[in-house]
Amino acid sequence: MSEIVRKIKSFQWHNFIIMALIAAVVIGSDGCKTSGKLTKKERKAQIEAAKRQLTEIINGTSTKTFDEQERVVSEIINKNYNDPTLNDLIIKAQQKLKRVSADKEKRRMERVDAAKAKLLDLLLNKENKSAGELQDELDKIKADTKDLYSDEINDLITRVAKKIDDMKSPANIPLKTQLEKNFQGVAEASKSGNASQVSTLTKNTIDLFSAPDAPVLIIISREGSIVDYDKPTTIKRYLDFLKDQKANKNAVDSYLLDQNGKIKELDLIKK
Repeated sequence: MSEIVRKIKSFQWHNFIIMALIAAVVIGSDGCKTSGKLTKKERKAQIEAAKRQLTEIINGTSTKTFDEQERVVSEIINKNYNDPTLNDLIIKAQQKLKRVSADKEKRRMERVDAAKAKLLDLLLNKENKSAGELQDELDKIKADTKDLYSDEINDLITRVAKKIDDMKSPANIPLKTQLEKNFQGVAEASKSGNASQVSTLTKNTIDLFSAPDAPVLIIISREGSIVDYDKPTTIKRYLDFLKDQKANKNAVDSYLLDQNGKIKELDLIKK
């Protein structure tokens, strides 16, 4: 009986040792995996993949964006493979990205300088363009430079916009332009039945004259110094005429101002 018990105990102890060894192997294997250690094969594969990525960056064949390429190089450096060939490729890739960055900055500054030149031309307005023409050109420049993020450009855009607003101000619109715009507005508003607009335009126009009965002469024909006029009228009666006719058939030819800068006499000419 004692011999049988001894064998049983010996068998159980033997099995316990085997199970303990198996557990140790399994735990040891899991420990390697969670510690992040690479096998030689895995390390070699990652180095080769890194070399391919760096070579594409160096050759300019990478399909990644510039920022993504910078991130790839940084990640490879952080993995510290300590491979001589890979280290050489890292240096070359960094140099390549520096050149690309410098080229990008150069092209950006060329665009900034070109935009600044255009905006300065708009400020000077040597071609005497209208506010509408300047606005169209300003809108195009703003669309073309929205990705440049330049304080200088933003400042010039603000200055040009202010210039355009100032040009649109009635105080800065040539008197002839104001008159013709108002005459046309009265005719069109009368035609469309917009009585409120007709009333406003009529008042604004009369305010430009020294008095509602300031004379208005309409030139029928002119040959040299010989000028033939239609029957004289006044600015008030002429505006009433535009309301009735619902059409503006005359253009401003000339005018005389009084000492207060108001129109004291207006000459029109048939279009």
